[in-house]
Amino acid sequence: MVQKKKPEVREAILAAAYDLFRERGYTLSTIGAIARAADISAANIYVYFDSKLDILLELYEPWLMERIEALHARVRGLSDHDARVRTLLTTLWHDLPAAENGFAANLVQALATAPHDDARIRELSHRAEARIAEILEETLPEERRHIAGDGALARLLAAATDGFSVNHADDGAARLTRATVDVVADLMLGRPG
Repeated sequence: MVQKKKPEVREAILAAAYDLFRERGYTLSTIGAIARAADISAANIYVYFDSKLDILLELYEPWLMERIEALHARVRGLSDHDARVRTLLTTLWHDLPAAENGFAANLVQALATAPHDDARIRELSHRAEARIAEILEETLPEERRHIAGDGALARLLAAATDGFSVNHADDGAARLTRATVDVVADLMLGRPG
């Protein structure tokens, strides 16, 4: 007999996993710990999710996309291209890695153990990078938009975000300095450094 899935159990699993991922990180948050926190058996988790990675992706995608949309609104509200670029970089490289006790580092931890051919992770990365590329189009002055054209700059910014997320989780503070933002902003805006 197929077990009937209950929405409240699914939500309890997600809430427990979210809290544990924020507190302990992906690697140290076991299925057993998630089950105990959700007050269900570990076997019951597999009725709702195929793996711990499935749980993380269910939580992470809306979390990440919500922050990217907030970044877009913040950047769109600025009229000066310099302020837009600096806000973009600071948000991606400092605010996002620091948010919710370094929640972004969970995806990097998951990537280290996930199969390299996992299409869900690639699709999430592509969606996030595509959205960042769109934001870049609005952020850069007209004469500099060519540097964002093929998505390579968005991929670079996203990869650096992952690196800053690891650094934040590693020592409690992202290693982003104003000088880093200044150098990259000047490069993006075509200014001599």
